Amino acid sequence: MRIEDLMSELRDLYTIVIVTHNMQQTARVADRTAFFTATVDETTGDRTGELVEFDLTITIFESPSDPRTEAYITGRFG
Repeated sequence: MRIEDLMSELRDLYTIVIVTHNMQQTARVADRTAFFTATVDETTGDRTGELVEFDLTITIFESPSDPRTEAYITGRFG
């Protein structure tokens, strides 16, 4: 909680980027949220990050535009 409190104190002075799999933390601290997934190259097996959706956090959580985002935030995927 102390880290989240500090982030709240600093948010007006700095841009803070966090990477988390914790959806509750995202909902608590983020103004905007980006959801990424990985695609796998069938021939090499290499994984490449793909931006699925980016929006205000409230929009991502209340009405995501991509079904993959909704599946992740509701715990049906990942």
